[in-house]
Amino acid sequence: MVQIRRQNRSSQPALLATVVALLGMSTALVHAQQSVQTRADSSVAAWSDGIWQAAIDGDQARLDRLLSSIPDGVLDEQVTELRAQVEGYRQHVSDAASDRTEDLKEAREEMEKLFEEGKIVEALTSAVGVQTHSDDFQAALSEDSMVALLKEADEDEAEARVAGDWLLAQDLLYRLRTLYDEGGDGELYKRYKEQLDDVNRRIGFLAQYAPRSLHGLRRVELERYAPEKIDEFPEYDEAFANDWKELLEDVNERVLRNALKLASREHISGSGWKPLLTGGISALRIFVTTDALQENFPSIGSPEKVERFDDFLKIHEDRIRDMPSNAVNSETCRKLLSEIMLSNDRTLQLDKAVIIRQFGDGAMYQLEQEFEDEYSQIIWPDQLRRFQQQVNGAFVGIGILIRHDDRRQIMVVNPLEGSPAARSGVKAGDLISYVDGASTLGWSLNRAVDEITGPIGEEVELKVTREGFDEPLSLMIGRDQIKMRSVNGWWKDKLDTNGEPDWDWYIDEDAGIGYVRLTSFNEDSYADFLKALDQMHQERMVNGLILDLRYNPGGLLRSAVEFSNLFVDGGPIVSGENRMEETVWELSAEPGRALLKDIPTVVLVNQGSASASEIVAGAVQAHDSAVILGQRSFGKGSVQTVHDLSSPFSQAAVKLTTQYYVLPREKGAEKGRHVHKRPGSEDWGVNPDIEVPMGPEQIEVSLEIRQKADLIAEWLEEDEREPRPEVLDLVREGEDPQLEMALLLLRARVLKDIERDVLAESTP
Repeated sequence: MVQIRRQNRSSQPALLATVVALLGMSTALVHAQQSVQTRADSSVAAWSDGIWQAAIDGDQARLDRLLSSIPDGVLDEQVTELRAQVEGYRQHVSDAASDRTEDLKEAREEMEKLFEEGKIVEALTSAVGVQTHSDDFQAALSEDSMVALLKEADEDEAEARVAGDWLLAQDLLYRLRTLYDEGGDGELYKRYKEQLDDVNRRIGFLAQYAPRSLHGLRRVELERYAPEKIDEFPEYDEAFANDWKELLEDVNERVLRNALKLASREHISGSGWKPLLTGGISALRIFVTTDALQENFPSIGSPEKVERFDDFLKIHEDRIRDMPSNAVNSETCRKLLSEIMLSNDRTLQLDKAVIIRQFGDGAMYQLEQEFEDEYSQIIWPDQLRRFQQQVNGAFVGIGILIRHDDRRQIMVVNPLEGSPAARSGVKAGDLISYVDGASTLGWSLNRAVDEITGPIGEEVELKVTREGFDEPLSLMIGRDQIKMRSVNGWWKDKLDTNGEPDWDWYIDEDAGIGYVRLTSFNEDSYADFLKALDQMHQERMVNGLILDLRYNPGGLLRSAVEFSNLFVDGGPIVSGENRMEETVWELSAEPGRALLKDIPTVVLVNQGSASASEIVAGAVQAHDSAVILGQRSFGKGSVQTVHDLSSPFSQAAVKLTTQYYVLPREKGAEKGRHVHKRPGSEDWGVNPDIEVPMGPEQIEVSLEIRQKADLIAEWLEEDEREPRPEVLDLVREGEDPQLEMALLLLRARVLKDIERDVLAESTP
């Protein structure tokens, strides 16, 4: 999510001045070395410049030719090594292609075997593998075995919905939709998507209001896929039974109507009230026709009452859908809600707060359906504090992630690295049985968070049950500000006494190539990045940099602009556009802050790079300030504003998409690009200069290596910790071809700098 906040960038931080000074020293050295006469005539220098320009231009053919013709020079060892690295990369690409052919064969054989055994869901999973490894996605769907499987899956899904087996329907529809996502019949994709949306919403209702019924469906699912484990499945814990009431606390019609009023006026679609009201009615129709909800709403078990209420809703749904958009207004909303409440009183007699919440969520959901806006939402009273913590990126607590286990106990997923909990000995898998002497039996996660967090500096006592210990362990833990770190390096050497990671920032120290992986753009990201640059320059001069933005979902707009400004010395970075396609604001680079404009940089992006990540990648690409490498980014180019709806009676808010951001105009283009994936659009996201695809297995393996290499399990004794993998295997073994190509490009680019230094040292 991109958020606009008031900012003051008039003062340079001390750390920025330090980095500037260090860069200034490096620049002076470069200027002195540029006097070496042989540099201008070096074939290596011309070749390195050509490599870089081909990458900036996105000229893959020229880049391939240059990589095949590395010139000789004074650096025999480095040239020989670079040639070997090029050959290694090409061998990895060839091996991946061979693996893909073999994987295709195995996936097809597995699909056919599972289909014969009647394991339709598992066969569909293999079918996705067949399609993924095929060169032609659409052709894969036309194979005879695939056609027969899809027909059977379609029939099974229809039967599952009739039987109310929503988890089976979800399993089938998710895979069917996936198969048609990248190819095949567009109408079928649309149908499967709509059906999956309907099923997902029903499962969501069960999770909120009928946990006992959902528990039963999960048992059926386990019997279907792993019957040998059914004895391990716990009985339903009645402590779940009343959680749904927490969702309805302080929910009132005032919050709903104010949220809808703002959405009708401010939303980027300019669509007014009509989709909001039809979406609200549609959500109520799905809700009341989900039979399992009679668990806590007995009247839904009465077909006659449900039919009467649903018929009433359908009449009004059709009426509003047929009305001109300009005839649907706040008064229409007021009357509709009043009539819905009256009809509910005469039929199902549901809690009014249920009607209000589901109507509001349905209204926001309709914006996603019609305008592919999954970011607008009403933030109800029970959600507000968690939302504020996510926005701020920091909170006061002890630093643990928790969830319910199957027996409704509060379980530690893991303590955050360097947190008070980790330093106090909390371990993953611990069950929190008491907080400050109070039993956690039956607590919701919200209750657990409320009790564990508190004023900074104060202590909280946790009693935890741990496997291998007969008695609970008592741990006194001081609450502190918990920082969500976003700036990561190449190799984590250790954790200091405060739990702060000590990073090695160089992926290739000999060549002076740094590496920074940015996981979000929060309040501290820019300052932490400057600290990383400072540490790099303290070790040696930086010749090149890899900025890894893969799987970075975004964050603060201000932070994205600050990062972009490090590479761009002047001109626009990003602008905002309203529904009338009018520019309503523009943010430009401030001169004198582009510390990295002369440092060759490769920015890595993929399908998980979104929002603020796309601002940075798109801005530096438009200004030819870096090479963008990887795969097309996510396409989240919308701006949300948060409106407070709080009153003395409830605390709530509404988040609305109100603008699209526009990247700077590239050379030869008439205007800047919209990055947001809008309905019907075939062009979205940031397209890399150099596209390097990664297969599913490569993605899975590379993420696992990176995750395990970064993890120092401080809650374990040193002799209990598993050895961390060698992170350089991502490159050496070809597990991460995007990173491998980025490093290869920078090694080629800095070859001239290494030659220049050698020549400078040898010149009297």
